[in-house]
Amino acid sequence: MAREIVNYVMDTCGLLVYLRQEEGCEKVKTLFSDKYNRFFMHAVNVGEAYYDTLRKDKNEAQEIWDDIQQLPITIIWELDIPFIEIVGKYKTSFRVSYADCFVLALAEQRFATVISTDHHELESIEREGKIPFCWLR
Repeated sequence: MAREIVNYVMDTCGLLVYLRQEEGCEKVKTLFSDKYNRFFMHAVNVGEAYYDTLRKDKNEAQEIWDDIQQLPITIIWELDIPFIEIVGKYKTSFRVSYADCFVLALAEQRFATVISTDHHELESIEREGKIPFCWLR
């Protein structure tokens, strides 16, 4: 019997942990190595990773685009009314950043587990049982 495909949504801090080889990057490598795992990120969160890197190092920020292209992550560029409604639902229901609401909306749409390190922002969603999480640390 074939295994089921498992969907994951990578948040910004999860991506940066991997790209910067910080604590928790081994968990991401293990997830990436499983052919039954599928990975998604919304363009808003990719942009967040870019600007966070740009604030620290302009050269590294340029490299981030090449690095992301090499990863098995499908970037979702589309934005429609139903998606924005889900984003709005999370923003008005929880004390999380607007960018994190894109992570949560994408996870809800894709029936996915969120990969993150951001306990402070996202543990309230996990406690509600709304979306599963894979904590990198």
